[in-house]
Amino acid sequence: MASDPNQVHMETDNARAGSTPHIVRWILGISLPAVIVLLSIVWITGALVHNDSENKASASAASAGQGGAGESADRNAAADAADTAP
Repeated sequence: MASDPNQVHMETDNARAGSTPHIVRWILGISLPAVIVLLSIVWITGALVHNDSENKASASAASAGQGGAGESADRNAAADAADTAP
């Protein structure tokens, strides 16, 4: 294939009118592990500081609330069935 005599060939730095220092690689390489470490510290310290008795109390309250709602729904379904029976 013949090359075009009017075609211009330039070096990459000249075509971009600058240099490419690859700083983005350094920023990503440092910031990604830093963010992972910092968020892990926040998560672990939050789990250690949180009181376990609060978890147990809120879990038992939630299960008691769900059981009551389920029982009343069962009673309503039984009442509806009795109303529609001939």
